[in-house]
Amino acid sequence: MVAIYDITNFPIVKVDLSGNIYNHYDFNTFTSNWLDLYKLKQNFEFEFDTKNTGYINPIYCLYTAFFIKSIKKQNPQYLKKSKIYVYNNYIFKLAQFIFYIEKPVAPVELILINKDGTSNTKYINV
Repeated sequence: MVAIYDITNFPIVKVDLSGNIYNHYDFNTFTSNWLDLYKLKQNFEFEFDTKNTGYINPIYCLYTAFFIKSIKKQNPQYLKKSKIYVYNNYIFKLAQFIFYIEKPVAPVELILINKDGTSNTKYINV
């Protein structure tokens, strides 16, 4: 999986998630870039775009939940909110599962974009 972090409009960080997660290296690249943002010591917001995301093995939901749990220990907490744009029900359900296992670091808007252009938003609080 390729996770392209765009900090051009910081403090809004756009993350384009494309492809599949094939192995731990792909996952660790995603999380290490996330952790690098904490080194800036400035508040930030995420906007994740999953339009080009392929198959994700559900085991990575558990890894993501564990990662979220560990990142909550960051003090101070610089992540203030996230928006996650999702374009299929499979990825939407995976995201919901992650936040079922572990509450997010900051409030999340989980936005399902339907094929007809309409959207459904689920708000997930800390």
